[in-house]
Amino acid sequence: MKKLFAIAIVASMFSGLYGLSFGLGGQYILNHPGAMPDSTYSYPGIAADVMCKPLPILGFRIGLVQVNLIPEEEGNTNYQFGTGVDATMLVYIPMAAPVSPYIPFGVIYSGYDGGSNMHLKGGIGAEMGFGSLAGYLEGGIHFTSVSIEGFDSASDNWFFVQGGIRIPVGM
Repeated sequence: MKKLFAIAIVASMFSGLYGLSFGLGGQYILNHPGAMPDSTYSYPGIAADVMCKPLPILGFRIGLVQVNLIPEEEGNTNYQFGTGVDATMLVYIPMAAPVSPYIPFGVIYSGYDGGSNMHLKGGIGAEMGFGSLAGYLEGGIHFTSVSIEGFDSASDNWFFVQGGIRIPVGM
């Protein structure tokens, strides 16, 4: 009986499993550090991603496309394609409501000869289903720290707001 109960619990955990969902949305970056000391700028952008949700409380999102509409005086529009654009883990907060709040968290660390770069991302968001689609809205903070051998470490932080639609692809 205990084994049957354990199997039922595991099956219920995976009952909300779906393969992938594709997201398309917009973002707005606030107070991004500028090229000049003590300067900041803000800009809009477009983002597309793919997300896998292996458990009802856990999701993994990987950015596929990001287009940043940066002002001309700060370097103009830039874009990124591929799976290295962004990586975020989403921890969903269980609620008996049509809105599913979550906490996005991402870490990127790269080391190279003579230095390192660490990037942290965190915040809060919510997702709500609309038939076969879902809408999401999230906000948070980015933190970066760069260390280069022979120089002082530098760190910056900026804020973001992001929203869009998510299109699930069933298994």
